[in-house]
Parts: sequence; structure tokens; C-alpha cells
Amino acid sequence: MTNTRDVLRRLALAAVAALVSLDATAGIVHITVTQRNGTEFGAGYTVGRGADCFIVTPFHVVQFAPADSITVTDTKGSSAKARLVKGSEEFDAGLLQVATPHTLDCPADWSDGTKAPAAIGSAPFLVARKVDDTGRIMQTRLFAASTAREQVELQPFGPNDELREGDSGSAVYAGDALVGLIVSVDTQSREAIALTQAQIHGLFGADVLPGSRRTAVLQPFTLRRAENPYATVAAREYLAGPGELDILAAAAEGGAPAADYVIVGQIVDVTSTRAANPDYEPPEQASKDESIGEQLLRGLGRRVTEEVNEELDRNVEAQYLRSFNVDVQIEIKKVADGASVLNLERRSYELPEVGETVADMEKTVIGNAVREALALTLQKYPL
Repeated sequence: MTNTRDVLRRLALAAVAALVSLDATAGIVHITVTQRNGTEFGAGYTVGRGADCFIVTPFHVVQFAPADSITVTDTKGSSAKARLVKGSEEFDAGLLQVATPHTLDCPADWSDGTKAPAAIGSAPFLVARKVDDTGRIMQTRLFAASTAREQVELQPFGPNDELREGDSGSAVYAGDALVGLIVSVDTQSREAIALTQAQIHGLFGADVLPGSRRTAVLQPFTLRRAENPYATVAAREYLAGPGELDILAAAAEGGAPAADYVIVGQIVDVTSTRAANPDYEPPEQASKDESIGEQLLRGLGRRVTEEVNEELDRNVEAQYLRSFNVDVQIEIKKVADGASVLNLERRSYELPEVGETVADMEKTVIGNAVREALALTLQKYPL
């Protein structure tokens, strides 16, 4: 006769088996990075797009990986080379692309993460899953101590569940739903941090799903209430290039722009100061009785000195240096719901006065400041 405890035990094991089904482990991989000073190991998960296969992994695993040094192996033992496509040091997330042809298990199941919070809330526990260097699937049951849009704080689910240092790179599942990637583990406090799938989608969705490139209307960037063409051109070049947005023309007056976002920029202030260059070296004057050989030798010595100064990043030709501070404010409005984010960045530059006018230098620093401010804004608030 079967007692109640046995029935409950079987039900619990069945629930766990459902949570750790083979479908949910299909896309996890082990990563090997061959360095000059040894071999590093990591983990991640795959997602396919036709013949292409991408891998999401913590950035610290592959940040300094030499060319052709990354090898990935899936749960079936299939291996392939991969290269770093994109990385975010701020969020510790990297995107790899696998060399083709390959035989890796790479399902096309990329998620934008919108359903992850509900999945986390309804699951009895979460499962962190990775492949170790022996090909074993390692699993840890966890619960979400706190959840935000960018990350989830995790702790072991029960007294027999332990976090390991090597758990970084584990894919986190709520049932069969992929909800995040563990990027850091603290075994002393028994806490781990996972980047949410929503944040990962914001970082890499356009790379994995190029057909879903976001569109934006770019409004002219202004300085002192007038359009600054150098700022506008720099913004357009950045957004259409590294920003990976399709820039659309503004709609006719009175109509709504047919785009996902509207981007507005303002150069709040540009200030500059002038100071003597402490590294300035006045040019040597040739004496009247200097021979041609002595002139050639002196010229050669000056060229060598200039090369040394370039390596030391010192400018010795400019008597004065011009320091600029540029404050750039970026606003990104989401057309669908009217939500917006506002970000202010100060960028600082020091340029030698070697021929350009102050106005010309200001044009240069404004363009640079706009590109850097947009990059920082999109890192803080991925679209």
C-alpha cells in the first residue's frame, strides 16, 4: 500500500522533472577561451536565426579573448568556434556569433523578456542551468529575492541548494521559460545576480533579430535655442551606425511620426578655458654658422623626440591648450505609450591650439560629445 509521503515525493519529483526538461536545456553551452597565460572557462546559452547561431554569456568571460580563441560546446558534445560580436561592460553581458557551418543545438527561441516577470512569479522555484567542462549539466534551484527590469537577485531555494563560483553564465529558467543569465556569484553571502532577459533583449535584440530594428525620428539638436548642424549630423551618424536605429523623416505637420521613438537633443552649455601648455618646447633656431650636416642631425633628433612625445601622449608644439566642457541632454520618447527618459551627460576635452580657431575646435568637441552622450544614454536605457 502506497502511503501519502510516497505519493507527495513522486509528485514533487515529477514537478522537478518537468522544470528540468530537455527542451529547456537545449540551448546551454560550455565556453572555453584559450589565453596565453592559460585557459578560461565560462557558460552561456544559444539562440538561432536561420543558419546563424548566437550565444549570450557574461562579458568578463570573453572581454579580452584573442581572435580564434573561443570554443563552445553544447550538451550533445558538438563544438564550434565563436567570435565576440558585442559586449556591455556596464551590464557584464556579451554576444558571440558561432562560425558556420556548425552542428550546435541552437533553437530559434529569442524572447524579449516581457513575460518573464509573470513566469518568475508563478514558478515554485527557478533553475540555474549550465554545462561544465566535463559535459555534465549542472543545476541549482533558486528563488528571486528581488526583481527589477535590469536584474534579479537570487538566493538558493533550499538548504541543500548551493551556489558555486562557476555558476556565472548559467541560464535561469522559470519552468521552461528562459528569464535571465547569471553574471555574478557571491558564495559567501549565498547571493547571485542575473541579468533579465528583458535587459538582454535591449542590449542584443537588434543584433539577433535584425528584421526588428527599431525606428526613430531624430529632431534637430539645438544650442542656445538654435539648431546646431554639427550636433544633428553627429547624432544621425551615431544612431544610424553604432546605435543601430533606422532614422525616419519626421511626419507632416500635425501628424504623428511613424516610428518607435522620437529622439530630442540639446547642447545645454559649452564652456572653454585656455591655459599654458606645460609640455611646450619652443622650436630650436639654427645658428648662422651651422653646417648642413648639423641641420640634418638636429632635424633627425627633433623627429625622434616628436615620436617619443606621441607615444607619451604629450603635445609639445602647442604653446596653449584649450579645455572644453560640453553638457548634452538626450531625451528619448516612446511613441507607443508616451513614456520618455531624460539623460544629461558632461563630456570634457583638451585640445592643443595648433592652428584651428576656437570656433572650429568647438564644432569638433560638440560632435564628439553628442556621439558619446548618445552611447552612454543607450547603455543606461536600452531601447
